[in-house]
Amino acid sequence: MAKPIFLSSLTERVGKTLLTIGILKKLIKEGKKVAYFKHVGIPKGTGFSSKRDPDVGFIKNTVSKTFHPHEIICPITIAPNYYIDNIDSNKKEAYWTKIKDAYNTVSEGMDYVIIEGNPTIVNFARVGLDDVTIAQQLGIEELVLIVSDSTDFSIDNLFFTDKYFQFRKFRIKGLIFNLIEYEYIARIKELEDDHINRYGLKVMGIIEKSIELLSARVSEVQAAIGGELINEAAAGGLENPVETYLIGAMNTQAALKYLRQVKRAAIITGGDRTDMAMAALDQDVSCLILTGFIQPDLSVITAANEKSIPIILSPSDTYTTIRNMEKLKPGLQEDDIENIAELIEKQINWDELLK
Repeated sequence: MAKPIFLSSLTERVGKTLLTIGILKKLIKEGKKVAYFKHVGIPKGTGFSSKRDPDVGFIKNTVSKTFHPHEIICPITIAPNYYIDNIDSNKKEAYWTKIKDAYNTVSEGMDYVIIEGNPTIVNFARVGLDDVTIAQQLGIEELVLIVSDSTDFSIDNLFFTDKYFQFRKFRIKGLIFNLIEYEYIARIKELEDDHINRYGLKVMGIIEKSIELLSARVSEVQAAIGGELINEAAAGGLENPVETYLIGAMNTQAALKYLRQVKRAAIITGGDRTDMAMAALDQDVSCLILTGFIQPDLSVITAANEKSIPIILSPSDTYTTIRNMEKLKPGLQEDDIENIAELIEKQINWDELLK
């Protein structure tokens, strides 16, 4: 009978997909038969036209290749906007049956099944598709809780969740602190004995935040802002990672102080700011984003082509462009997989996680 490892969290964007990939890679390397399962997928976009979760497709096509179709690995897909209007809460038993049948199919003959939970433990509770309810329907009695806040609020979150689990007659198998700022790792270890272990909670791993793995590509930024690449000669730079962004609204001399401090940045400025664009191109930048749909001087395009730095023309003003960038959730890249696996393998207590 396959052993389930169910990953859940109280808050969003804690890196469950990254952890899933790392765990899958570790078990596959050890020769274990392991399957991936996600009971509710979240498609991209606000509508319901896209019926597939891109993360599920990515894992299925790379780490956990299987003959099972997408609809078995991820039997339910829900677009979060107005989902209550699209999902009938009176049909929860039908949803449960569909999920159980799919889970039984993917787990057959496996040693382990890695289950990636909803964005948070409260999501889809109204229609009976929250993590705890689904786990109970599958006969699973415990979840692995993922915590990512690099402040003492993380302790509040885990105790709140533990109380909720107790109310639901459920257990936390253990804790994985993920995407943690380097300077807070020592603090977690300091709190471990008196504020975590003494309450019966086990820390199974502390994984440092990796800017490189969480960075968007220039192509993703371009799509998020609806921008146009105006120097095709630098199209190869669309795969450059964007670790941060800088708004070039000040004079060039003042901007240089900040430009020299950033790495792999997207520089946002007006197309008429030739001085700013040229100064940025001399630094470690991944792309130029020119707002207001103003074409730059030819000298800027020539310099960018020489360094394979894409110039993206944004149709929006600076404020709107930044807002669209902030909404971007970077997708996973195949060349990130080995880095993910290496990072996670070193930091997990595998004996505790797998027992």
